[in-house]
Amino acid sequence: MNVCSFYRPDGSLMSEDEFVSYYGARYYIGGRGVPRSSPSSRYVENTIDRLLKCGIKEKIDIVHILAWKIGKIKHKESDKTNRFQYAKDWRQAENFDVTRYGKAFDLDGIASFVASNIEELEREADENPQLVLDRLYGEHFYGLGPVYLLTLLYFISKGKYPIYDRFAQMALTAIHNDVKPGGIVNFKALSGSAFSTIMKREMEEYIGQMERVFGEKYQDSRDIDRALWVYGHFFKVK
Repeated sequence: MNVCSFYRPDGSLMSEDEFVSYYGARYYIGGRGVPRSSPSSRYVENTIDRLLKCGIKEKIDIVHILAWKIGKIKHKESDKTNRFQYAKDWRQAENFDVTRYGKAFDLDGIASFVASNIEELEREADENPQLVLDRLYGEHFYGLGPVYLLTLLYFISKGKYPIYDRFAQMALTAIHNDVKPGGIVNFKALSGSAFSTIMKREMEEYIGQMERVFGEKYQDSRDIDRALWVYGHFFKVK
């Protein structure tokens, strides 16, 4: 059985609670920063936390969720103005006029589908999360890959089903295998289809890793997600 180990950037050991507090603080603008990435706006993150707790109510909520996950938010500008500020190709996000990989991205269609079916989707997320993935995938929205499907399920289920992030997975792998910051970890991206039995197995393994380290605490607070995202940036991929 692997022993879970938490390290500071200098390689010294720390407790689980210290880990969540220390790396979670670095997530934000004004913290000590994230290697090779930009810290996040507290205004944006507070909005995301409210959406997770209170649920999706309208189309603009989907705009905020996807812009946040895809990385289309200007965090420094958002923090200064206390409103969402978007990257150049998502400047018209709140008018649903955006692109992905140089092609039109049907943000309006995605937002309309989720917002108009939210009560039914929430029931399905509680009873059988795979049904939500299947329904979203079945709409064939261009550019809405497995990571973003899982992101929508995360918010639809109000955190019951975990969000997925490659940096969080790298962090969990390092914690399980006693790898110190700066070290190398194995990483393989999720399979490309929500219907794939491979992806289901990969997500089950990911959830298992999360629960072995943190139990069910990851469902109650995004502090663990934030800490893992930051910690994952300290590692290299094999």
